[in-house]
Amino acid sequence: MAQSTLLQLLPATTYINPGNGAPYTVTGEYQPAAAYYLGNRDLQTVNFKLNSCTGNILIEATLASSPVAIDWFRVYEFEANANASPNSAPQIASNASAYTNIEGNFVYLRAKIEDFQGGIVEYVKLSY
Repeated sequence: MAQSTLLQLLPATTYINPGNGAPYTVTGEYQPAAAYYLGNRDLQTVNFKLNSCTGNILIEATLASSPVAIDWFRVYEFEANANASPNSAPQIASNASAYTNIEGNFVYLRAKIEDFQGGIVEYVKLSY
């Protein structure tokens, strides 16, 4: 049976930065990974949708059942740059609606955006 949940950056909201302040980082609430519910399952799919976004979208994982800051490590990173040349890949990535598969027997996953300079992160979803 497929499970789906939001890797929320803020509970039940679209995350928006109008781009008129200093870049900053937002860390979402952690959510159970595939192995948490399904034993030795190691495949999870992360979907995300960005709109004119500039920042680094990260997916972090942990093997700890009660994680603290040092327990988290990066398993995926996506750079979005709405200020890049119109013909460059980062410019296109700033308006991404994409997915990636992440393999690993993790306990929890979380979404994080670093150096968020502007744009909209409409969602980051986890499925397995």
